[in-house]
Amino acid sequence: MKKNLKYLGFSVVIALIVMWLAGVFRHREEAYQVKEIQKQVSGLELGNVEVSDTVYYSFSGNIVAEKVAEVSTRIMGKIVSVNVKEGDFVKKGQVLFSVDASDIIAQVNASEQGIVQARQAYNAAKAQLEVAEKTYRRYQELLDKQAITKQEFDQVKAQYESALAQLKQAEAGINMAIHQREVIASNLKYATVVAPFSGYVSRKNVDVGDLSIPGQPSLVIESGKHLMEVFLPEKYLGKVKVGDAYQVYIDSLGKVLNGKVVEVSPSLDPITRSFKVKVSLEDKSLRSGMYATLMIPEKEKAIYVPESAILRRFDFTGVYVVRDDGTLELRYVKLGEPKDGKVRVLSGLEGNERIVVKGIENACDGCKVGGR
Repeated sequence: MKKNLKYLGFSVVIALIVMWLAGVFRHREEAYQVKEIQKQVSGLELGNVEVSDTVYYSFSGNIVAEKVAEVSTRIMGKIVSVNVKEGDFVKKGQVLFSVDASDIIAQVNASEQGIVQARQAYNAAKAQLEVAEKTYRRYQELLDKQAITKQEFDQVKAQYESALAQLKQAEAGINMAIHQREVIASNLKYATVVAPFSGYVSRKNVDVGDLSIPGQPSLVIESGKHLMEVFLPEKYLGKVKVGDAYQVYIDSLGKVLNGKVVEVSPSLDPITRSFKVKVSLEDKSLRSGMYATLMIPEKEKAIYVPESAILRRFDFTGVYVVRDDGTLELRYVKLGEPKDGKVRVLSGLEGNERIVVKGIENACDGCKVGGR
């Protein structure tokens, strides 16, 4: 019995210690809810989303020259002189480069010897014809007097006609030799290559010592205005016409130029289902090969926001929208093409929102818009 009371007393003591440690015998404050303190941000510039009823669709193309000549030679040979370099302005008829013509000169000399031989052959045939003609006349008289047989006369007549044919053949040989010399000599003018028109040397593919290959461009000369060459999809066929005015953006120059359509292909490429359009541009800083973008307007609702309003984090793009209660909401948006420092929003905005246009580095999702 005493033993049980001993254990009971020990248990009570342990229970009291536990209750004391748990704070049962201490004064307790009433529980209350901690109020959330909302962060305020300042230094933000707010603005309205821009809504437009016109959308510009862009199509990429290249700048080309109005006149382009790929200059090459008609003869093969070593290039002995090049008188221009890339960027030079040349006048029509100006010598661009020269090709070694020693082989052609040798052929011309050989053809002149052929003319001499042809003339010698002609003179020999002429002398034979004179003898054959005298014999023929004499035998004609003898035949009239019946001093010879018809067979003897026919033999002499055949010899005369043969000599006459040989003379004509020798004469044709002279003409052929002269013509051959003219053909060979005409190649001499191709040994000196001149500019077909006035313009600028845009590309030089040869140097002294190179071998010129007929038909392979050695120089490229450009002249006239510059054009944008672009391929448009089938839906614009019949809509884009000669004389239409469009804006063209030149990326490397950072310029928007006014262009005029000067050429429209009447047929479609069966593979790409597109047709070629050329747009005339006037700007002295344009160069062939530049990247250009043709902008075609169409009636369609479009939402634009400034570039400065866009928050980019890796693949995420968003803008800070101001709610009715003055708090900020970071909203994901899908972007389209840029235009004049603004970017089109394809989805994520309705068009009636107020957004943070500057100072997005100070903004945060759920924060309260404060003063400046």
